Amino acid sequence: MDLKDIAVIVGIIKDVVLAVAAVVTALVAVRGVSGWLRELRGRTEFESALALMKATYSLREALFSCRAPLILAGEFPSGYSQVTDGSNAEKKGKAYAHVLGERWSAVVATLSEFDARSLESEAIWGKDIRDATESLRKDVNTLYAAIVSYIDDAYIGGENFKEDPAFGIRVRRDVFASRDASDNALSNRILSNIQRIEMFASPHLGRP
Repeated sequence: MDLKDIAVIVGIIKDVVLAVAAVVTALVAVRGVSGWLRELRGRTEFESALALMKATYSLREALFSCRAPLILAGEFPSGYSQVTDGSNAEKKGKAYAHVLGERWSAVVATLSEFDARSLESEAIWGKDIRDATESLRKDVNTLYAAIVSYIDDAYIGGENFKEDPAFGIRVRRDVFASRDASDNALSNRILSNIQRIEMFASPHLGRP
């Protein structure tokens, strides 16, 4: 074997080594990209689940505060007295519209974030999480409808509830409930739907 043949063989070996190196590099790169994508997806899901739960808990606290049975004197409009003005239907209606309107504004302030996080979660996880967030949103709508009915009744001196006492009881139970009320239907639905969201988000937060 002369030098020319040796040079050819060395060249072939060199090409083979370079080709193998290129294949190995490509495989390592693919594995690296795949790992990076998995890490990115995991981080995205964690951040989305965390943001959703923060928004959900903020909404829960706003709902609890809105439905607090005790109305402090300072919540009523300036100059309004439950003792002297409570029998005046128009004044009473305006007073409760003021109180519940202020409380409801705190709920609205949390809803925009909750709705945004709900859409983000749906984009990542699909229908299952959407069903849970929409159920909680329906509870919020139920509360709003009850508040409107309660204020309307106050404006006309309680006539609506006198004509339909069962409806009046249901509205009052929807509008007002203590945080730890275990026999309140709307409270139980709200907490149950929050639990559904928790159960979906927990695995993405590294919780059992």
